[in-house]
Amino acid sequence: MNAIKLKPKSLPLAALAAAYAVMWIGGVGHYVWYGEPPMDAPWAASVFLLLAGLLVIFTSGKKDLIGLFIAAALGFVAEILGVRYGFIFGPYRYTEVLQPQLLDAPLVMLSAWMALVAYCRQMLMNLNLPLWIEAPLAALWMTAIDLVIDPLAANQLGYWRWAESGAYYGIPLRNFAGWFAVSLIIFIVVKSAARQNVWAEYVGLSIVLFFTSIALSFGLWLAGGAGLTLCLAHFVVMTYRGRRSESRLQPDRA
Repeated sequence: MNAIKLKPKSLPLAALAAAYAVMWIGGVGHYVWYGEPPMDAPWAASVFLLLAGLLVIFTSGKKDLIGLFIAAALGFVAEILGVRYGFIFGPYRYTEVLQPQLLDAPLVMLSAWMALVAYCRQMLMNLNLPLWIEAPLAALWMTAIDLVIDPLAANQLGYWRWAESGAYYGIPLRNFAGWFAVSLIIFIVVKSAARQNVWAEYVGLSIVLFFTSIALSFGLWLAGGAGLTLCLAHFVVMTYRGRRSESRLQPDRA
């Protein structure tokens, strides 16, 4: 029998995916069943976000990686300006949960920004939208994701704390305006993805599902509803893209 030949990247990718799946299932399960984070694993949140970014990096082409690195850098600079000067998002500070940190901002936020930007780029890929439409839509998608993540991250998960209470689960509305502005700049700069990356789509959707599940388990119905709406939008876009691809493959009938 001929030996099965594996691509050089297949085994590391499988290991990354398996580790990410274990972290995802363990994280959701612990919060849903116990209603609190695993206190004996303070590193889990950082590792989960790091694995998400590594999966995107490992499966992206060189052209896309340049844009994603730029996006991660822009997002991280915005985080630093936010925590040190209260600029863009409003005054807040990171706790000790996400480590290590540089200039008071967790380095793993580079990974978080990269994974979410890659996801939103992929969702609008092949829709042939002009940049002046695609960039705001992608920024809106990013902001909608923040509506799901922030209520948990700033409260139950304890990733960061706001200096002033706001109208949305204690989050200032200025934060979401800042997210939209930063995301819009990023999507104008990095533009569309060069090629399809289903891994980036799966990772992005899994992050939305992760926080949606936990939000619903805590009874955060507005945040959970936003997450379910995003999941529905994901499948609507994927279905539309699939039908467009099928129509292009159909031979023209006389």
